[in-house]
Amino acid sequence: MGSLVNLWVKAQRKAKKGQRFLSLVYIIGCCLALPLHARLFGEGPRTGPMPQRLVIALDGVPYQTMAALRAEGRFRSFHDPARMIATFPSLTNPAMIEILHVEDSPGYEDHYFDRRQNRLVGGIPDRLRRRRFIQGTFRETFEYHAPAFEGALAYVAAPVGAMVIAQADLAGFRRAFHASHAPVFAGYIGETDTLAHIGGEERLKSFLRNLDRTVAELIQESGGRLQVEMFSDHSNLFSQYRRVELNDAIKRAGFTTEKSLTLARSVVLPKYGLVGCSVLFTAPEYRRELAEACAPVAGVDFAAYQDGNTITLVSRRGRALISRVNDRYKYEAPSGDPLDLSGIVEQLRACEALDPSGFTSAADWLQATRDHQYVDPLRRIFDGFNAHVRNGGDVIVSFEDGYYLGHPLLDMCARLQATHGNLLRGESEGFAISTRQELGSAVCGYELHRVFEFERLRRADRYFGESAHCHFGLTLAQLITGD
Repeated sequence: MGSLVNLWVKAQRKAKKGQRFLSLVYIIGCCLALPLHARLFGEGPRTGPMPQRLVIALDGVPYQTMAALRAEGRFRSFHDPARMIATFPSLTNPAMIEILHVEDSPGYEDHYFDRRQNRLVGGIPDRLRRRRFIQGTFRETFEYHAPAFEGALAYVAAPVGAMVIAQADLAGFRRAFHASHAPVFAGYIGETDTLAHIGGEERLKSFLRNLDRTVAELIQESGGRLQVEMFSDHSNLFSQYRRVELNDAIKRAGFTTEKSLTLARSVVLPKYGLVGCSVLFTAPEYRRELAEACAPVAGVDFAAYQDGNTITLVSRRGRALISRVNDRYKYEAPSGDPLDLSGIVEQLRACEALDPSGFTSAADWLQATRDHQYVDPLRRIFDGFNAHVRNGGDVIVSFEDGYYLGHPLLDMCARLQATHGNLLRGESEGFAISTRQELGSAVCGYELHRVFEFERLRRADRYFGESAHCHFGLTLAQLITGD
């Protein structure tokens, strides 16, 4: 309790007057709620066998952060971490769908535009209802998943709130593991992403050191027999951030941003989190004009739209065309070179990897761009429009590093320390690490399903999502929403 109060006092020296009352109420609430939570759902003595294998998914932990912790001697039981190449956009829902090979998500995020209903759905009340937040989503794969309300509370009294909630998430994960008798236990810790966004890298590292101690203790409890594998769904790039003024450019081009497509030139721009990309919806005949309106905006790397088997990229550096036939891709840059791939195209041509039409395989493109600033860009861009998400966007805008757009309410709560979403390596590359196998230098998200044998998670005889922590989240959500 004392350390918590000290953290709060330090934070308030820099806080604005209007935030102090909320911070005080929040910390007092945590002090009251967390001991009650521990009494209701505390660990009891283990009466049965413990899991033989542990899979931990962490939201938004960068490869560079994990590599730095390994260099200081952390996670010693593991082999070296590999770079985990995420989807584009590098957001949790599509990334986890690709990794776990589960049913596609309705949207890129939980707040999304539903084409059939022609409206934005998935607001905060939906996130607090367990049946919508967990059931029918990738989260059902995990025996432990913290309730959604914790992610929202973490933004209150930031960054102290994020630190408190992250520790509560770790404690809930450990309790759920000790209560499980399944041979394979899968846990999802989502507060690492929030902690990166508003706490910064040092606070994220501090949490991961605690996770390292927790995992080491679980391995020791098993007599060294517990196998552990861990990964993150995408990265977070730590930088100074500026907001992209996308709405102004859309308005100047004669479009109207709305919550549904009611007019000929309507645009729906869902704003969720604070992220490095935007997905826009409009009438098909206006995709090109909308992309060209967004491309020149300060902070925009490129805007893309699809027409059949071709995707057009528009940027201040020029225009490019990406074509796909089956699992083969072609990159053309008639003016400029937005993805800086012309040199790689020439290398592929020199080694006779291109066919007469200029196409080469997805595997060749991955190998050629593995260390490029845009890793495996052609497949990832095509997947951004066509895979993992049922309500795909009409225009996808990728921001430059150091730029973001998102929910204005979250903007008011805290200063952004890091984000993800764009096509560049810094926001895309998570990590993967294992105690039982070497993973090499890099692995794509879709490869983790095979490498980590995630099919065993589906075959395991478990009751998904019903850990004690999830029960606590359901009760609080019912009290708030009346569901």
